[in-house]
Amino acid sequence: MSSYLVVQLYCTPAQADSVRTGAIGELARFPEFAGSRTELAPKAQGDHRLHLDWAEEHPGLVPGERTYFSLEMICPVDVPESVLRSAEDGVIEWIDKTFNDRPDDIAEVHWASYAEIRQGA
Repeated sequence: MSSYLVVQLYCTPAQADSVRTGAIGELARFPEFAGSRTELAPKAQGDHRLHLDWAEEHPGLVPGERTYFSLEMICPVDVPESVLRSAEDGVIEWIDKTFNDRPDDIAEVHWASYAEIRQGA
């Protein structure tokens, strides 16, 4: 079995890289994630709702270089569900604390996440 934590982002490339770094720091707090790898990649299409939410909150503003990214944190072992959820919460709290704490700021990072344990092939 392996454990996956995926965060889809709608943000700038610099913000996505910052989130990747923050996520690595959050995962380091959990010894169960030793040996995990973190991959960040732009996505041609993502959850269009993330863009719509951003556009609705910033009427008349152009999103600039915002695009969709997938941040995948993959652990080769079965991480207990409670630890997986705690890690997911930590990453999301880091994003919100770092980018989303001011309602009038256009620098928000919109996100969607899921975490799961997968059976090996």
